[in-house]
Amino acid sequence: MRTLIPLLLLASVSAALAQPTAPPSLKLLFLGDNAGHQPAARFAQLRPVFATRNIQLTYTDKLDDLNAENLSRFDGLLVYANHTRITPAQEKALLDYVAGGKGFIPVHCASYCFLNSPAYVDLVGAQFRSHTTGTFRTTPVAPDHPVLKGYRSFTSFDETYVHHRHNDTDRTVLEVREEPGVKEPWTWVRTHGKGRVFYTAWGHDQRTWGNPGFHNLLERGVRWACGQDPALAGPASARPDMSTSRRRCRSTPRARSGARRPSRSPGCRSRCRRPRA
Repeated sequence: MRTLIPLLLLASVSAALAQPTAPPSLKLLFLGDNAGHQPAARFAQLRPVFATRNIQLTYTDKLDDLNAENLSRFDGLLVYANHTRITPAQEKALLDYVAGGKGFIPVHCASYCFLNSPAYVDLVGAQFRSHTTGTFRTTPVAPDHPVLKGYRSFTSFDETYVHHRHNDTDRTVLEVREEPGVKEPWTWVRTHGKGRVFYTAWGHDQRTWGNPGFHNLLERGVRWACGQDPALAGPASARPDMSTSRRRCRSTPRARSGARRPSRSPGCRSRCRRPRA
């Protein structure tokens, strides 16, 4: 009996040590809207995934929540929306929040948000200009950055964003989307005061938001923006590549290779079809 008790204690300690350690917790405010990208549905996709990673998401589509008292409850603000205007008070609350050391994570259509605010465009790092659509893989260009160490790029169908009004100050481009003669900045990080910004153009619909590679990239960006080690995200789950064939949106005029393409908005709802062989 005396021999059995130490063995049982040793087994209990070994089992406890074998349990994976939960990553540090984070609280994010997810700002959406009621427009074409269906942020509430994307939030519903992401919430359980991030919950397993100890990241708590809270959803809102109310711009009144952009105030200092409410924002102070969160480690970071994730924006996935197309709100066209922001009030001076809301703009100040957002800029002060990030400058004070919090994380800002604008995703996809967030680069076409708050069109009346040049300061917001500078904070994001650029503004959406146009897109077609396609299935593609991005190219990492800063492999030594903490966000990309151990990261493996993925393939997904998405909108092929082109940006303008770039703010290169304190910005590091992490990934580009390549076309013949074009390397479009796609994922980048910035600093703003004591805070950090992580942006990616990935995220048009459920195909990307359901991709483990996107989950991994986004967690890495979130943790970096909120002052944690991106390596906590670990590697992405293995996922086979999809077809790299391009698809064009009917509402988007065909342009010559390398040309800027006009578009109605980043939330285009028109149907798309594969080009005929």
